[in-house]
Amino acid sequence: MKFLTETRTRLVDRTIDGTTHQVSEPYTVRMPKLPKDKDQMALVGVSGLVLALTLVAIVWSTYSIGQLLGGGPGYAAGAVFDAAWLAVLLLEWLARFDPAKREFPRKVGWALALVAAGAIFLEGQLAGGWQMAAVGAAVSIVAKVLWWAVFKHIDKDLSPADSQWVAAEMSKANAKLAIAGVRRQAAKAEVAARLELLAAERELNEIAGLDHSTGAHEVITAEQVREQEDGSVRPEPPLNRANTVREQAVQGPNIAHLARVELTAGASREEAVEAILARLPDAKQASVEATVRRERNKLDRAAYR
Repeated sequence: MKFLTETRTRLVDRTIDGTTHQVSEPYTVRMPKLPKDKDQMALVGVSGLVLALTLVAIVWSTYSIGQLLGGGPGYAAGAVFDAAWLAVLLLEWLARFDPAKREFPRKVGWALALVAAGAIFLEGQLAGGWQMAAVGAAVSIVAKVLWWAVFKHIDKDLSPADSQWVAAEMSKANAKLAIAGVRRQAAKAEVAARLELLAAERELNEIAGLDHSTGAHEVITAEQVREQEDGSVRPEPPLNRANTVREQAVQGPNIAHLARVELTAGASREEAVEAILARLPDAKQASVEATVRRERNKLDRAAYR
């Protein structure tokens, strides 16, 4: 048996002046050399040989079918015939553990190979007779047969019980993929619905703020509103007994309403703030200024619609 010497590293303790650290230390190990897998080498060699022959078949069929289609773009169309059954070979390889799924690409590959051989046979008949047509058509058939032999060798045949076990595992994995996809779509739909609701609520809030302002075709002065409000406010009656029924008092105007009235009448922000503070001396000036600024922005947005 042959051996190979490999150099590896390991961590060892090294102490200097009472301080210990781990450092890397190289060492050599003799390992037995594994023998070459001759079966794998043979399979790789056969696959390479079949691939080379397949390339020859593709070039031949592309040339023949291109000539049949008049040359030029016909060569590109001719490459489709053999490229199609080569693509199906990959699907057959991916389905090597599922006999039922593997059977369909195998049948499709044979059908496509026969179509390519038929096209080459027709071109050979037109070019030089049936001998040339038969030999040319056999090129693609031989390449397909060689690939069929390779796949037949590497097919992983499973017993019925093992096939059912593999099918159950694949079904479980596919179910997880399906659930993940559905949950992702549901999350996207939920996000879109929430964004739509937020946009609708924003529009409703803006419309509700404009409902209290004056109409577009009527103009009411601030003095008229003040006169109307002065006559509509009644003081709240005191409560003398526990069973006294208190009548609902008409509330006075709020800051937002007064701000809209002043701004609609043509007052500037500063003039509106002064008028509101004169009307409501207990109000905070910062709150009044913020309310006037907000109502001014609402009116400006409404004017640009």
